[in-house]
This record gives sequence, structure tokens and C-alpha cells, in this order.
Amino acid sequence: MADAQDILSSRLSTVASLIPASDLVIDVGSDHGKLGAWCLSNEICPRLIATDIHEAPAKRTESFLRLCGFSEVSQAVCTDGLTGIEIVDRTTVVIAGMGGLEIRKILSDYLEMHEKFPLDTTLVLQPQRSFYELRTFLQENSIEIEKEAIVLDRGHYYVVIRAKMSEKVHKLTDAELFLGPYILSAKPERFEEYMEHQRKLMEKQALGDSRCKAVVENWEALL
Repeated sequence: MADAQDILSSRLSTVASLIPASDLVIDVGSDHGKLGAWCLSNEICPRLIATDIHEAPAKRTESFLRLCGFSEVSQAVCTDGLTGIEIVDRTTVVIAGMGGLEIRKILSDYLEMHEKFPLDTTLVLQPQRSFYELRTFLQENSIEIEKEAIVLDRGHYYVVIRAKMSEKVHKLTDAELFLGPYILSAKPERFEEYMEHQRKLMEKQALGDSRCKAVVENWEALL
């Protein structure tokens, strides 16, 4: 299980590549447990908590982790997001495959209870949509985006965001909120094709969104 591609889709392989060495990984909405199993197998973390709001996926994850021999170092919990979950030192929270508004709510609910994440908490997020709203939330809560990756999986483009608590967060422009500060500055793999894909989507969105319209009108400057 050393290679992420052995058990993970291209999308989840990219998510896995952004997870740093941690004392605990919390996989929110784990579904099948494969990402958590990969983290344990590759010694990314010594302990895993996998959560899912529905009982059936939580049990599926528990069963898969048991089959992989990780029962003693993992826990599958049926809960809503991070409800009832303790984030300890050097924790990475992974939330992948959900809408940006759903991810924002999970993080917001946690912050309502705890005020902030520990400074050494890493968030690895893979929103399906609502990038602007999610990045705005991160900025407003002193969570700095430090890396982003683009992946093409089964004909769909996905973006993975890695972020950490910060005492001073860089103010993002509308273009960075829509498209990603790291994507625009570092131009990672698949940058050009992703930007062309996003341009077509944002041209339609611009019809009802003045912020989006301003970004589209200055598109060439972003390239």
C-alpha cells in the first residue's frame, strides 16, 4: 500500500500528497476509509479518526480499517463533521469531496465551540464548488492557504487546498478567492488547461456576479 495510486483515485491521491506528517489525521466524511488506511500504511500519522454523518459509511470505514489491520490505531465515528472530535497537537483535518459551503459549515461549527484551531493544525480541503466562499471564510478566520494542487480525474477538474492557522493572513483579491492564490502565483501542473476550463465557467457566472465579471474582464493579466 506504499503507492497512493494502488488504492486511491487520482483525486484522492492528490489529496494524500498534500497531507503532512502528523500526530493525528481526521478524515471527515471518510466514506470508505481508503485515504485513512493509506495515511496509516505510509506512516503519515500514527493515529486516525474517520468520521461520517451516516452510520453505513462509518461502519464501512470501520470494517475496511479492520481488514487492513488498523483497528488498534484508528477510530470510525458516526458524527456530523467534527462534532465531538478533539483536535490535538499536530493534527491534520481532511475534508474532501464536499461542497465548499458544506466544508465551511463544518469548520464554522467547530470554531463556534472552540474559537480557533490550534496553531499547528493543518487543513487539507477539496471542495467541489463554492471556492470563493470557502477561501473567504479561511481568510476571515486567520487560516492561511499555503499550497494548492489541480487534478483531473474522470474528466473533472478538482482543486485541493492546504491551509494552516496564521497570526497574519494575506488579504486575497477576488481573483485569488475565485481561482486560488497559490494556483495563480505558482502555476502548478495543469494550470493552463484548468484556467481555460474555469474561464468558460466564470463567463457564465459573471452574468449575475459583478465580482466574477471583473475577474473575467482582466483574465489575460492572470495568465
